[in-house]
Amino acid sequence: MIASAPYFKIESFGAVDGPGIRLVVFLQGCPLRCIYCHNPESWTINSKLSITTEEVINKFKRNRNYYRNGGITLSGGEPLIHRDFCLELARMCLDEGISLALDTSGVNFNRANINYFQQLVKYKPLWIVDIKHINPKKHKLITGVANQNELLLIKFLEKNKQKYWIRQVLVPGYTDDSKDLKQLSKFINNLKYMTNFEILPYHKLGLAKYRDLKISNLLVKINEPTKLAIKKAKQLIIGFK
Repeated sequence: MIASAPYFKIESFGAVDGPGIRLVVFLQGCPLRCIYCHNPESWTINSKLSITTEEVINKFKRNRNYYRNGGITLSGGEPLIHRDFCLELARMCLDEGISLALDTSGVNFNRANINYFQQLVKYKPLWIVDIKHINPKKHKLITGVANQNELLLIKFLEKNKQKYWIRQVLVPGYTDDSKDLKQLSKFINNLKYMTNFEILPYHKLGLAKYRDLKISNLLVKINEPTKLAIKKAKQLIIGFK
């Protein structure tokens, strides 16, 4: 079976979406409405662009020499809403010896979908899990969704001994409270299979997109975090026991 999915952007030489240099495919559609999202054009499921799993593999193979230490990353949007596409690409990547990373919010991880995730882990992709907020009330404020399914996904990955990264976006006034960062630290310091943790500083590069799409944005007057603020946050998360 050759599955297809809508996408809105492809980066041929991505350096920040997984280890090494990677082919990054940004799939269309996301059920979250994160206030700091820099790809609001990805929210709707509709797209004039579509790609098959076979086309992704072929794009990678054409430049395989450049991807020696990298691989393919599926991002978004939320890539895992395209279930057949992700599962088929994971199988093909394992067969071809290609490293696949899945950049996900875990929003659709639940009991109803558990069999799907159990199938997916068999192909051993690298998971890049975005923790939106460790505090449930603030999580809903930031994403519009109350459930913290990313935490449930992480516990599932731990149980299944899967390698994964965790990311946290640092937004002044929203995700930088010291109590929240310490709570996040307690959570990640009990994890065994997390291989990397990253703080992603909020940036304003996406604000022009909100204006073009006529979407209001709560962060118009919020400044980007300073280097000192980023350093302090990392010390609280990584250094706190």
